[in-house]
Amino acid sequence: MENELPEVNEIVVVRVIKVLNYGVFVELLEYGNEKGFIHISQVASGWIKNIRNHVKENQIRSAQVLALDRSKNQIDLSLTKVSSGVQRRKIEDYNRLFRAKKLIEVLAKNKKMSFDEVWENTAEPLLDEFDSLAEAFNEIASTGKVPSVIKKPWDKELLELIEKNIIIPVKTVKGILELTCFEPDGVEAIKKVLVKAEKETGKDSEIIYLGSGKYQVKVVSSDYKSAEKKLKDSVEQVIETIAKSNGKGEFKRIED
Repeated sequence: MENELPEVNEIVVVRVIKVLNYGVFVELLEYGNEKGFIHISQVASGWIKNIRNHVKENQIRSAQVLALDRSKNQIDLSLTKVSSGVQRRKIEDYNRLFRAKKLIEVLAKNKKMSFDEVWENTAEPLLDEFDSLAEAFNEIASTGKVPSVIKKPWDKELLELIEKNIIIPVKTVKGILELTCFEPDGVEAIKKVLVKAEKETGKDSEIIYLGSGKYQVKVVSSDYKSAEKKLKDSVEQVIETIAKSNGKGEFKRIED
């Protein structure tokens, strides 16, 4: 990505390289260490007495792109616009990608081949099938199977490397679902739709009754993206189904 720049509003991973009284200079780790700047007003909310109480050199953070000038490679960023939940998830995603690339390096070293050649035969085919290399490696580690896009003998070698080095992470997302049904058997209707939703999501989900028509819906997965999708799909199905039974539903996401 050395010749690319991020898009406005994109969340990126940065390393702090210089802290000044008026702002912070950073390098964008996903974009060939392109340089960016965070004005002091975007470092933290409220009045800042000492900027160094909020950021330190060599610190890894997530930031949102506010503006960029492609002709000058000038990138303005913000720390304040990134919530703590998004901050954590973005760093975790970056770390997983970093580890995935390290595995490709190990495979290249083992085979005494160039990184680019190994990348072309392993990473590129996987990225055609998955949103990220980390997601692909987690899927392989979970199932013990390498997708058919990886040809022999790369499939066996990649599987062995992943099984030795990848531990499947568990990520949890949750929210509060409030349901109402105006039919005489409304309680039973709600119960049926929740049981169906829990069965379809399988062991990855849990629905807990909190009282007063409120339920906590929790979904676990190996990464936040798939967990969020499972939660969204499950909740939308419940609300849509209960609406057909003269009911209504509202959902509020809970950030950890």
